Amino acid sequence: MVWPYLNIYLNDRLDLPLIMTTTLISVRGVTEIISSFISGPIADRFGRRKMMIVSLAAGAVYYYLLSVAGSLQQFILLMAVWGFFNMFYPVGSNAMIADLVDKEQQMSAFSFLRIVTNSGFAIGPIIGGIIASQSYSSIFYAAATGFAISCILLILTIKESLQKVETHDEVQRASTRMIDVFRDYGFIFIIGMSIFIFMGTSAVFNLLSLYASRNFGIQESHIGIVFTVNALMCVTLQIPVIQLIKTRRFTTVLSIGAFLYTIGIFMYSMIPTVAWFSLSMAVMTTGELLVTPTLLSFTAAKAPPDARGRYMGIYSLAHPIGFAIGPVISGYLYDHTVPQAIWWGGAFFCLIATIGYLILRARGADDLPA
Repeated sequence: MVWPYLNIYLNDRLDLPLIMTTTLISVRGVTEIISSFISGPIADRFGRRKMMIVSLAAGAVYYYLLSVAGSLQQFILLMAVWGFFNMFYPVGSNAMIADLVDKEQQMSAFSFLRIVTNSGFAIGPIIGGIIASQSYSSIFYAAATGFAISCILLILTIKESLQKVETHDEVQRASTRMIDVFRDYGFIFIIGMSIFIFMGTSAVFNLLSLYASRNFGIQESHIGIVFTVNALMCVTLQIPVIQLIKTRRFTTVLSIGAFLYTIGIFMYSMIPTVAWFSLSMAVMTTGELLVTPTLLSFTAAKAPPDARGRYMGIYSLAHPIGFAIGPVISGYLYDHTVPQAIWWGGAFFCLIATIGYLILRARGADDLPA
C-alpha cells in the first residue's frame, strides 16, 4: 500500500526537490546493504525464525512512526533503522525454504513464495491509491497493523528450520564462510549484474507515481492499477513460466529476462497513459518472472547447508544496492534534464546486465565452479 506513493508523501511533507527525497530513500538502501552482510551470519548462527519475527515487529513500529514524523532528521533516522531490520525477513525466509525443500523443488518453492507475496501486492497498491487520495496517514496505520498481524501469526505458527551446528570445528568453518562466498567469483558476478537490474527497476517502483501525477496529472489511484499488473502477472503466470524455463540454461533465461527489463523500462518514456504504463509493466514483469526465481534457485543450489543464510544475504545485497544508487541517479536526471530521462537511464542499467549475462552464456558458464 505504501511504497508506490512514498516519494510523493515525502515530497509534499518536506517540500524538498526530488533529488533530496530520492536520496532520503537511498538512506534505507545503505543500511540494507550493511544488514545484508550481517543478517546472513546471524541467520546461520541464531536461526531464521527469530530474524523474521524481529523484522515484522520493526516494520509495525516503522510504519506507525512514519505517520507522525515531521522533520528531515526524523525521516532519515526511520529510513536508516528500518533498512537494517527490513532485510532480516527475506534473508530468513529464503534460508528457511532452502532448509526445508529439496534442491530439485527449490525453484518451484521460491516461485510459490513469490505468488503468495504478490497476491498482497496485487491488492495493496489499489487500496493504497484510494486511501492516499484521502489521507496518507491512514496508509501507514494500515501497514503497521498488517505487519503486527503477520508478526503474531508467525510467532504462533512457524517453527525454526535451522539445524544447530554442534562441534567446534563446524562453528569455525561457519564463521569463515562469508569469505568463501566472496571467493565464489561466478556467483558474485551474477549477483553483481542483478544490481544493475535493480538500479533500473528502482526508477519504476519509486518514481512512476510521482512522474505520472506531477507531469501528466494522473491520479495515484489510477497508477495503483499499473503496479497491480505486476503482482497479478506474478500470481497467475509464475508457475507456467517455471515449467518452461526449469530445463533451460540459466544464463539464457537471465539474458532474456534482463533484456525484457530493458525494453519494458524504456517503454515508460513513450506514451503517458495508464494503459501504456500497464503494458510497459507487463513487459518488465515478464523479465521478472524469468530472472527472480532463477537467481533464487541458483543461489540456494550453490549454498552449502551451513552457509545458506550467508549466500542468501549476498543475494539480498543486490536489491538494496540497486535501490540505493538508482533513485539518486534517477532523481538527478529528473531534476536536471527531462523527466523521461529516468526511463532511459533505467533501461541502460538493465542493458548492462543483459550484456553481462550474454558474456557468461558465450563462455558456457552454466555450471560455474565455486
